[in-house]
Amino acid sequence: MRNIILTVLGLVVLIIGGCAQSLYMQGRRHLEAGEYDPAIKAFYQELSEHPKNADAWRELGVSFYYKGDLAKAEQSLKEAAQIKPSARTHLFLGMVFEKQEEYDKAIDAFGASLALGSSGRTAEVTRDHLKRLTYKTVQMDITRALKNEEAIGADQIPENSIAVPDFDGSHLPPELSSIALGLSLLTAGDLSKVRSLKVVERSKIDILQKELKLGTSGYVDPGSAPRVGRLMKSRRIVTASVMALGDKGLKLDGAVVNTTDSGMVVPSGVEGKLESVFDLQKKFVFNIIDSLGIELTPEERDAIQKRPTESYLAFLAYCRGLDYRRRGMESAARTEFGKALELDPGFSDAEVEMNNDVTIYSDNISLGDSFEMLEDVIGQEGGSSGDGGFSTDNFITGLPGEMGVVGGSTTGDNSGVTGAQVKPNATVTIEGNLDAN
Repeated sequence: MRNIILTVLGLVVLIIGGCAQSLYMQGRRHLEAGEYDPAIKAFYQELSEHPKNADAWRELGVSFYYKGDLAKAEQSLKEAAQIKPSARTHLFLGMVFEKQEEYDKAIDAFGASLALGSSGRTAEVTRDHLKRLTYKTVQMDITRALKNEEAIGADQIPENSIAVPDFDGSHLPPELSSIALGLSLLTAGDLSKVRSLKVVERSKIDILQKELKLGTSGYVDPGSAPRVGRLMKSRRIVTASVMALGDKGLKLDGAVVNTTDSGMVVPSGVEGKLESVFDLQKKFVFNIIDSLGIELTPEERDAIQKRPTESYLAFLAYCRGLDYRRRGMESAARTEFGKALELDPGFSDAEVEMNNDVTIYSDNISLGDSFEMLEDVIGQEGGSSGDGGFSTDNFITGLPGEMGVVGGSTTGDNSGVTGAQVKPNATVTIEGNLDAN
C-alpha cells in the first residue's frame, strides 16, 4: 500500500481551485483585455474585502487612467503608494500628473518610479521622457518669468539659491578659452555639495542664455546679474573671469552678486600654473564659500576636494567638447569627449557628456510623441519591470491572502496581493514507496 505524504499537493489544489475565485486576478484579466468597467468592479470588490491591498489599489488606478477618469486614477494610485510604493504605481502617477499639466509633480513621480527599480525598455523610455519633460518645464518657467518680470519679488526667490553661469574666457588665448566653461561647471558642481545651498540647474541657465541672447559665451557680468538672477529665481549669482598669465599661468577672479539688492561680495582671486588648474578652482570655490559665511562640515569639505580627473589634458579635451556642443558642432564635441576618455577612462563627467542625447534638448521637442511612446512601451511590457507585467509568476503570487496559502507579507513588487507569499525554495517531503502496489 502506497504511503505518500504530499503536503504541498493540497496547496497546489488550493491554488488551482482558488484562481478562478480571485477577484484581483479577474480584475487583471479584464484590464489586460481593455475591459475597464468590469476591471474596476472586480478591484472594488477585492478592496471591499482587503482594503489594504496596494496592488489592487494600483490596478484600480491604472484602470481609471485608461478609462480617462484622471481624478479617480490619481486617488487610487495615491492610496497604493501610501500602502506600498512601487515603480508601476509612480509611473502611472507621473502620467496622470502630466495629463493634468501638473508637471513638477509628474517629474517627481517619474523620478520615484526609476528610483524604485523600473528597468528594461520601460525605464529607458521613462528616463528619456523625464529629461524632455524637465527641459520643457524649465523652458515654460523661463517664458513665464520673462512675461512677468516686474512681478518677481524677493519673497519668490529662495534665500539659499545660487547660480553659476559661464565664466568669461574672452581674455584667454583661443586654444584655452573653452576652459572657462569647464571651470564654471566644476564650480557649480562643487557648490551643489554644500547642503545649505540650492544650486540652480544648468538647463535653466542655458535656456535663459538663449532667451536673452547672451551669445555662445553665456557670460553674465555683475551689472546684468541682478536681472538674470531674478529671472532664474536665484538669490545669488557667481560671476567670474579667467585670464592667462603669460604662457603657463592662469588667474581666476570673481564676485557673488545678490540679485535682490545688487549687493556684492568679492572672494579672493586665485592664480597659479595652468597645470594646477584643479588646485586653483578648488581654492576659488572655498573662497566663495568663505565669502558667504558658510561653515562646511568635514564631509562637505572632503567632497569638494575630490577632482573629476587627475589628467589636465583630459580636462582640456572635455572643455573643448563642451564648447563645441555649445556651438552646435556635435561631431567635434563627441570627438573631444572621446579623447578625454582615452586619456582618463574613469573621467565620469566626460562619459556622461559622451552618452548625452542632445536631441532631447531640441527646441522642437514633441512631448506628445514622447508621452505616446511611453504609453506604447508600457502596453508592451506591462508597465515597469518589477511589478507591472502579467505573467504566470504574477498569477501565482497574485492570489489573495484569504486562501491561506502561505502567510506573511510580501517584500517584492511582483506580488499580486499584499499578504500572499510563495516561497520558491520550499522543501517538499515525500515518504513511502512510490513503486509499491
